[in-house]
Amino acid sequence: MPFIINEDKALKTLLKGITVADAKNSARPVGVWFGQPDVEIREQSYPYLTIDLVDIIEEKDRSNRGVVTLSYTPEGASPSVKYKTEIPIPVAIDYQVTSYSRQPLHDRAIISALLTNILPFRFGTLEIPEDKTLRRLELLGYTKRDTTEQGKRLYVNVFTLRVSSEILPSTLVAYTPAITTINKTFNNYINTDVSNS
Repeated sequence: MPFIINEDKALKTLLKGITVADAKNSARPVGVWFGQPDVEIREQSYPYLTIDLVDIIEEKDRSNRGVVTLSYTPEGASPSVKYKTEIPIPVAIDYQVTSYSRQPLHDRAIISALLTNILPFRFGTLEIPEDKTLRRLELLGYTKRDTTEQGKRLYVNVFTLRVSSEILPSTLVAYTPAITTINKTFNNYINTDVSNS
């Protein structure tokens, strides 16, 4: 599993598909890019979102030691094989998603779409198709950062997110569980009323 790469890709996929309406276009798409791209890669066309990686921390409260059978198939591994490994290291990946728009109506539509459909305050999830897992996605905070750029109003919103993930050890051991047959002997007996009278 390419750690961080799958989470980046899944988050970008989750954020795609937002549209806003205005007098010229009833379904103007909101672009999604990673922060600080090369100028040649992206034409700056409002409105748009950027994704920035902010921090990666070990989640010590979820940490354990030992050997475990993975409950999912790691990316690139055979789904018909079970894998044993040291318990993966639980980590939190913090992202910052920033929205930029020139119109207040676009600004509010983006906030509404993100907070009601994509980044809910409770029970958010991020699907990672490569290993078929659902990760916890938490909205940690929201900040309004409107500004003026070249004499024009720029509406800016910053959403801070946390994705729960894990780092697998470099060695996975494939194994085949032993199949055992349990012999069960049933003793049929007759209930006899024995009384000492």
